[in-house]
Amino acid sequence: MTDRRHQVLMAGLGKAGLHDLTDDDRTAVHTLVDRLDETTVRRLAGWLTTAGTAG
Repeated sequence: MTDRRHQVLMAGLGKAGLHDLTDDDRTAVHTLVDRLDETTVRRLAGWLTTAGTAG
């Protein structure tokens, strides 16, 4: 389950244009994935995707 949430969040970050993550960014992603359920991670990824396609 954690791997799927990680993939979803990383895809959302990529669609938002965030590709070159630092070690601190990766730590933040892992923290979110560990603490959030899949539905919330998908919602967050959707927001990131929308933000990446705006403007």
